[in-house]
Amino acid sequence: MTFKKNTIAWISTAMILSGLAVKAQNPKDKFLISIYGPPPAKLLNDEQYKVIKDAQVDIILNIGPGVDHNKEGNLKTLDMAKKYGLTVYTFDSRINQGDDKIREMVNDFKNHPALGGYYITDEPDSARLQSAIELQKKVKALDPSKDSYINHLPDWAVNNYENGFLKRYIEGSGKENLNYLAYDNYPYKRNQKLEKTYFNNLEIIRRVGLKYGIKTSSCLQSFGMAFNGIEELRRPNTDEIRMNVYSNLAYGVKNPVWYTYYTQDNLTTKVTMMQSVIDSVGMKTNMYEPFRQMNLEMKQLGKTLINLDAQEVYHTGDSLWIGTSHPPVDFAWKIQDPKADVIFSRLTDKSTGKEYLMIVNKSFKLPKTFTFQANESVKKMKEISKVNGKPSRSDFDRKKRTITTSFLPGEGKLFALN
Repeated sequence: MTFKKNTIAWISTAMILSGLAVKAQNPKDKFLISIYGPPPAKLLNDEQYKVIKDAQVDIILNIGPGVDHNKEGNLKTLDMAKKYGLTVYTFDSRINQGDDKIREMVNDFKNHPALGGYYITDEPDSARLQSAIELQKKVKALDPSKDSYINHLPDWAVNNYENGFLKRYIEGSGKENLNYLAYDNYPYKRNQKLEKTYFNNLEIIRRVGLKYGIKTSSCLQSFGMAFNGIEELRRPNTDEIRMNVYSNLAYGVKNPVWYTYYTQDNLTTKVTMMQSVIDSVGMKTNMYEPFRQMNLEMKQLGKTLINLDAQEVYHTGDSLWIGTSHPPVDFAWKIQDPKADVIFSRLTDKSTGKEYLMIVNKSFKLPKTFTFQANESVKKMKEISKVNGKPSRSDFDRKKRTITTSFLPGEGKLFALN
């Protein structure tokens, strides 16, 4: 059972209904950034939505404590989002009340210009998966042009995750009906530990997304949580946020989703949520600026990344995590210090076949300077700018075929290769 499942009481647990499959993929894909937990009804105002817009957010998943999960509440959010050029995935309690209520719900929202989709459910387990699929297909049949969104459990919470659970979901829903394969797995645990399946889950989602041709979506950790006063998930600092972001990008994620944006008031006497991006009275916390900066960088790199497939991902260093492997001997790049911890991701453009390389400093504690050696196949190398998204000159030495570059803790860099 995941932490979000333990704490989000507003997610439904029963799904019934069936429907027809229709095509969902948009040929004009964009790299989109989402947030869970928007400001609650008491803070649904221009000031709060301007702050969201300034942070480069695209999609509001309208679900969380204090958000009205009904027609009136969703329409207020949709109207405010329209004003600021944002998109909303509605969540309405009628989704669990039978065919007539679902049809009524969809008709209430389907023509609103700010509607991007419908939030179906969160983290169905194996027993609930089929009913969730049926509900997803029903909503999709009623509004084919919008996304019907399900967020899935991490790999450690489900048996036979890749070849059983995820296969059953995709083939049951129909890959043509899915905008994203979405999941959560929060990396930063207590006592400075990192979730041991973090990279394995990213690798599984990467493989499955490639196999079925579906864009992938993953939650980024912007919260901490304590149970009975004991910290179970730590509130990440700026460097940890950066590594969370760039490791996801290296594995090909096309829709990062921040959980959570607004700080939930303590959910129970036993569960305490630490401050997120915005506190419980609507003020920015010290997490807002790194959140905003990471979004700015992702939106610029996303202009290129949205068209790239992460074909191979490798890790260097002495100690490998579950689901990771060293680069093969014939890999085009080698790191001068074999003990250094980096992530190599080889990406290709789906249309042109052009090769790209993303390198991530896996340390979220220390800045690093690395030297890399390319094989003879690499003639030129340009870095994709995080400021404007355009190729820019790198320090690649064409004669020696080496590049020495510095990284902030957890930072990644994207290079176009010739």
